[in-house]
Amino acid sequence: VVCPPFVHLGVVRHALKTVKTVALGAQDCSRFDNGAYTGDVSALMLKDGRCSHVIVGHSERRQHFGDTDAIVAAKAAKADKAAPTPEDIVAAAREAAFKDEHPEQAFNHFRPLAEAVPAEDLTVFTGEPLVMRANVKQALAIVGPHLGKAVARLQTPHLREVFELPSLVMGLGFAAGRVPVAKLSAGDIERMLTEGGPWRELGLKYLEIVSHPFLGLLPRERVAKIRAGKGPLDKAEDFVALAGVFAEFKDNLAGKHPFPADKVNLLATLGGALVQQMRHGRAGREAPKRTQESILRDQMASLVVDRYDDLQVIAAVALGKRKADELLPALRSTAGVAMAEEPEPGAADAPGPADAATSLLDAKKPG
Repeated sequence: VVCPPFVHLGVVRHALKTVKTVALGAQDCSRFDNGAYTGDVSALMLKDGRCSHVIVGHSERRQHFGDTDAIVAAKAAKADKAAPTPEDIVAAAREAAFKDEHPEQAFNHFRPLAEAVPAEDLTVFTGEPLVMRANVKQALAIVGPHLGKAVARLQTPHLREVFELPSLVMGLGFAAGRVPVAKLSAGDIERMLTEGGPWRELGLKYLEIVSHPFLGLLPRERVAKIRAGKGPLDKAEDFVALAGVFAEFKDNLAGKHPFPADKVNLLATLGGALVQQMRHGRAGREAPKRTQESILRDQMASLVVDRYDDLQVIAAVALGKRKADELLPALRSTAGVAMAEEPEPGAADAPGPADAATSLLDAKKPG
């Protein structure tokens, strides 16, 4: 929290409009709401100025201006009274969120944020943005009625960021479309095999147990066939096969395995991309250096994943972790996703102000 002098609040607020990790506060507030108190600034005025914090009871105010405990308590009471309800906070965040789902407009809006994501060790994005958008919308619809409860329990819920997820995913789709179709480099293939490798091994060990004749939840020879073979292409094919087994025997395995749906879908996504490349004899050949377009795509995908993590945290606080895990779809899951049509340009909700800030007031009492 940064608390500049009152005359500089507007300048600092403008400077902080793209910095979500720093809040704006004031150095003092009046113990009165309204009236002829020349020079005083009320808590309600600070709220209108989009301050989220205020200092009351500072030692210098006590020493030089005679703020007693009674005066400090009165100021704190006015700050508390000015503080918005959780419902007000949710409404303000929803209003401030960027809502334009036109792919190019969304891409241009989120591009500066994506370019700030470190480019080292980025996961290569191989997902389907429209599926992700459908899952995001479903998750927001589930959590929406319970956001007030999450706000009451979390000090700084990233509401605006999660409300912007549908637009951000459409921006990701535009970013992915700018990347020329080209084969993966040997380094990309190695990274993808490494990412899916531990889940492949865990999945195989689990399926070997549940396919044992004593349990008989699925054909043992099916698992043995996946285990057979070696080499990078075989491993990539195993990714796809494992995801297929979990899907085919979903009813038999329901409630009997610990694997998150997003990890099973990750195996399918990685495997599909790898097999398509490697079956044509292109595995191991060095492709040209990654383009700036592909890096930006992966940076934007990283933003989507981070914000969906925020949404899952909010859901866990509002609903409880078990209920949240049960109701919220995995970001890349295709299970239960209806046909996700890309919106026509201009058909989405009217865009909100990109640099708007929520009007929150969180009084910080002395002691």
